[in-house]
Amino acid sequence: MKSLIFIGVLIFSSSSVFSQTIEIPPVAHPFFDVIEWKGMGALLLSKDPNGTSKQVNITLIGEEVTSIWDQKFSPKDEVYYYISSDNARYVYFMDNLDLIDGKAYFSQLNSAGNVKSSSVFIGGAIKKLGSYNYDDLELINVVVTDKALVHHFRYNDKSTKSIREFATFITHHNFLCYAVELGNTDVSAFKDENIGYWDFIGFTEDRICFAAREKSGKSNGWSVKEYTSKGKEEGTSFVKTPAELLSIENIGFGTTGKYYLKERTTFDKGILSFINNKLYLVGGQRKSEGAELTLYEQDGDKWKELNKMSLNYFIEKKPLSLGIYPMNEGLGYHLDHNGYNKASIITFTKQPTSAHNTYTDRTIFNPSSVFNTKEKQEFSVCLQNKVLTFDTEQLNKEGSVKFELETK
Repeated sequence: MKSLIFIGVLIFSSSSVFSQTIEIPPVAHPFFDVIEWKGMGALLLSKDPNGTSKQVNITLIGEEVTSIWDQKFSPKDEVYYYISSDNARYVYFMDNLDLIDGKAYFSQLNSAGNVKSSSVFIGGAIKKLGSYNYDDLELINVVVTDKALVHHFRYNDKSTKSIREFATFITHHNFLCYAVELGNTDVSAFKDENIGYWDFIGFTEDRICFAAREKSGKSNGWSVKEYTSKGKEEGTSFVKTPAELLSIENIGFGTTGKYYLKERTTFDKGILSFINNKLYLVGGQRKSEGAELTLYEQDGDKWKELNKMSLNYFIEKKPLSLGIYPMNEGLGYHLDHNGYNKASIITFTKQPTSAHNTYTDRTIFNPSSVFNTKEKQEFSVCLQNKVLTFDTEQLNKEGSVKFELETK
């Protein structure tokens, strides 16, 4: 359903910035939250504060200021999980992360504002690969790509003393589920710090990539596998590490299952990301003055240094906890180490400084917040040509709310 919005326009001639105030009229219930759909806009959420109805109403505010769309979905419980990615035309509100009787329940929202609620029997797709008890699968991540909703599981195969890892792909348009086995590694192999678990590292259109730290001869690096949304393996490659990198606790950052499943993090030496058909690596390295984060881009069979950030507060004996959110502009990150607990971005192009904002739970649902210095209550969305800002102090109050839309 389309709704009209009221616009007040302010022009600042001195700075040549064109600013518009977008007033969103009140709906049946107060707006209680705002979350970002990267590249699309801001999603305002409202629901019955008394809990009589579980229905959640969604209003999209984007770069088009003449109209917006409204939609709704009904989660099964009070808790649900928002899953989204840059360059994906769908977002999901998951009712459950760990499978319930082998099933995933969710509501899917596409860029046109259409909602579908469904469930998919993921356990059935896994069982086609072998006689695995899907109740024993450990979920590691849930991500949305341009073509599919992707789950990543680990399975402790006690009969062979090995760890098996699986990925499933639920296609957006018909909810068919495909499963693949990423790898099968002896438990004893993980005693080698250069051997690691598999991780989802990103996508470009229908290229969905996973990687695991591995050895090839005397070289340390990563094995990279690429699949389509129907589970067809498109290729496997080995990429060498560019340097000796620090051990990093790979924590979740961004609207993926990895963020919600904090107790299932693992340690890695560098974090790979695949975005816009390119492979990137961010890793920590020791320096005489402490350490630094370095961003590399794969260039043929070599790594090219793009950018870096000094870690002058680095303490060797404390873990370096780092989470990555791949974006078109760079790798947004959450770094938690030795009293520094902030979100920022290390961009694909060199820049003299970056904003370093205090990490809060809202940061997860507002990836654009890494681009500029923010107050805790400020929410902002960087669109193609404009920037939306919103004061979250307006939430949970009766009446209309206002956004500011400025030309970049």
